[in-house]
Amino acid sequence: MPPGPSVIAHRGAWGVGVPENTLAAFERAIDLRADMIEFDVRRTRDREPIVFHDAELAGAPVASLTRSEIEELAGVMPPLLEEALELARGRIALDVELKEDGYVDELADLLSGFAESGGDLIVTSFVDRVLARLTELTPHLSRGLVLSRSTARARERANACGATIVLPKMELVDEASLAEISDAGLTVIVWDFMAAEHAALLSDTRISGVITDDVPGALAAREHR
Repeated sequence: MPPGPSVIAHRGAWGVGVPENTLAAFERAIDLRADMIEFDVRRTRDREPIVFHDAELAGAPVASLTRSEIEELAGVMPPLLEEALELARGRIALDVELKEDGYVDELADLLSGFAESGGDLIVTSFVDRVLARLTELTPHLSRGLVLSRSTARARERANACGATIVLPKMELVDEASLAEISDAGLTVIVWDFMAAEHAALLSDTRISGVITDDVPGALAAREHR
């Protein structure tokens, strides 16, 4: 176990020459000894689940494009979800964020199979009904509710959709919100963490993980906190 909150590589450990949400970024996160990788899942026109963040590309919905068309527009072929799971299996834990509703049923067996074969993952979403459906289909998986606008009703929403983890954006994190969420018995993972601004939170025992674009900085801050 890490000596403090888990350091979670946001879309992998990416930078110059290493695009986000790619297998290369995931390999780099492993090389840096991150504890977990967070990545996003969407679906293409031909119903392939891919690792990709944005809802649109060059004005076109990602759901209207094939992987090859995405590669032409973005300059990078997005990995398949299955490829990302295979890369991580036995090597690093995952935070798999489902960006939208409509394909939960299609992914349930794949995600369950990864967990049942020894893979370590949580499945997260901004969308309550995605998590509720996952609770019905895969009650054994850990589920997390991502918050970007408000922590209001976080406990009620999490309980209603079956989430045991709440993931607020850093700007929403204060003493009151941390107390409310943790006192409800929910695990707290924060995102948009930057060590230069938020290192003090690494000593807060109520925080289980930090999702960051600066993996080396977060690891160093945790080591020296």
